[in-house]
Amino acid sequence: MSRRQRTDRKRTTRSRVARAKALRRHARARRAATAAVTAVAVTGAGALALPAGAPAAAALTRSSAAAVPGHCEGATTPGSHPRHLTDVDGTLYFAATDTEGTSLWRTDGSEAGTVRLKLMETGRYYGDEPQVLAAVGDAVFFRVEAGLRDELWRTDGTPAGTERVKRFTGEWRGTSLDDFTAVGDALFFTTSDEKHGDTLWSSDGTSAGTVLVKDVLPGGRESYYDYGPSYLTPVGDALFFVADDGKRGLELWRSDGTTAGTTIVENIRPQSDGSYPRDLTAVGDTLFLTADDGAHGRELWRSDGTAAGTTLVEDVRPGKKSAHPAALTATGDRLFFSAVDGGTDRDLWVSDGTTEGTVLVKELATGDDDESGLYAMAAFGDGVVFGGPDADHGNELWTSDGTAAGTVLVEDLFPGEESAFPSSFVELAGTVYFVARDGVTGRELWRTDGTGAGTFLVRNINAKGRSSDPDELTVSGDGLFFRATERAHGSELWMSDGSEAGTVLTLDLNRGGAFSVARDATATPTLDAVRVRASSDSSGTLEVAPSGSGGVTASMHDLSGTGAVRQRLTLDLTRAAKRTLRRTGKVVVGATFTFTSCGGGTSTATRTFTVKK
Repeated sequence: MSRRQRTDRKRTTRSRVARAKALRRHARARRAATAAVTAVAVTGAGALALPAGAPAAAALTRSSAAAVPGHCEGATTPGSHPRHLTDVDGTLYFAATDTEGTSLWRTDGSEAGTVRLKLMETGRYYGDEPQVLAAVGDAVFFRVEAGLRDELWRTDGTPAGTERVKRFTGEWRGTSLDDFTAVGDALFFTTSDEKHGDTLWSSDGTSAGTVLVKDVLPGGRESYYDYGPSYLTPVGDALFFVADDGKRGLELWRSDGTTAGTTIVENIRPQSDGSYPRDLTAVGDTLFLTADDGAHGRELWRSDGTAAGTTLVEDVRPGKKSAHPAALTATGDRLFFSAVDGGTDRDLWVSDGTTEGTVLVKELATGDDDESGLYAMAAFGDGVVFGGPDADHGNELWTSDGTAAGTVLVEDLFPGEESAFPSSFVELAGTVYFVARDGVTGRELWRTDGTGAGTFLVRNINAKGRSSDPDELTVSGDGLFFRATERAHGSELWMSDGSEAGTVLTLDLNRGGAFSVARDATATPTLDAVRVRASSDSSGTLEVAPSGSGGVTASMHDLSGTGAVRQRLTLDLTRAAKRTLRRTGKVVVGATFTFTSCGGGTSTATRTFTVKK
């Protein structure tokens, strides 16, 4: 080797050593920043933190921007996508995914009360997932997908009290649990397997008490392609649902939890494939639904659970054409709904269950399509709040007390003919929270007291993006919880007390850290290093250390980018490994890779590579 070559190699080595030292300084600074953030409480009512022993949650802001490595500035974490938000006596249950997999969590809005109840783990991001949650008394039932076998679980809110109730076995296509519905102290749900097809089950929380209620359509494989129990709806102490028994088509059924007490209510459309009931809605002890009897089109019906008490309420659109009632909403002893009584406009109606008491409230120039029609509605006081357009405005915020004079536009949130599309209405302590856009912000969280002055944007959560798209708005305790997405943290759990300052990220559950490295590596043309592909779920710092067979030098690497990161790493070989590779044409090296995300999550992988010329 010439003197110039030796000088160039020394210069390259010094540069790499200096870079490694700089990266180590960055890593120390990042760890210090994470520790400092952990020590700073997230301000705002009901701010949450992870339980003791769990990784610290990232706050909305870091304590010192200068302490953050350059490659972490503006970095994002993947988001845990919390879903199935369910309240039980002021405690919120939900499913969320972090680097460990998908788990069932609970929170009461306090640090001590935020607990991971069960990790359903088969691999990161691909773990068995609680898909369905339902509260029955003070317990929560949930479904876990375990390969082809669904399992029914229950929890009392403690890790020790989280247990499997029953495993459902399947052979050629497995099992599927769905439609979890509480009726009194029992859970009703549907299963689908190759022996019975789609069936109705109930559970009292014990394995012995988890039983088949009714195989409505016997036939195993054949019934898989037919319509099993659906639209499960509790009314008083009974369960109503829609099913096809193979003889009368899709019709309305009722169950008291026993096989003998599970019967068809009425064959609304005889000698056909059924009346296709849907939109089942309870108003007191009365069930309202929509159905098509073949003579009147799809119209509004009611039922008390008997054949004689199952009747057409009103032929809103006379003749065989359908009124297509939608957005059925119970308010006290009345039912509000939208319907098309002629033309294409979808108008607001109200019913007390009688023909005489089913009346048009107000005509709205809505049209009958998903974008402009009156489909989003919720109870508010003695009336309803809804989104709908008229001749002068797009789809905006309205309230109604059931009279024409009392049906008013609250606020034109998106002025002019454009639409705010208010939806996802939830009432908390006399205030309605909802999601809308105003032309300045994307779809964000709003609130209203029913007046224009009392209607305003709560917080522009995703100020640097288009929309945070709040979803699954759920009241729990004294606060509102929901899922929202913003650039820095992805899709995470938020909560609000109705103020801008009190609308905060509760937990950054998934702070990143998932990492993978290829199982093969290639030598560089100069035979002094190897290259290997690596990927991570977010930006961060990767530390490489020799292990096992050794043969590589310790090094630090920045992994940076927007969202998931894929990068090709260059690992320097030791002097001995270089000699072996050049002399024999092959060398075995080993390394341990430790990835630390900018959010503070970590993961480790160890690899052994056989590298050839």
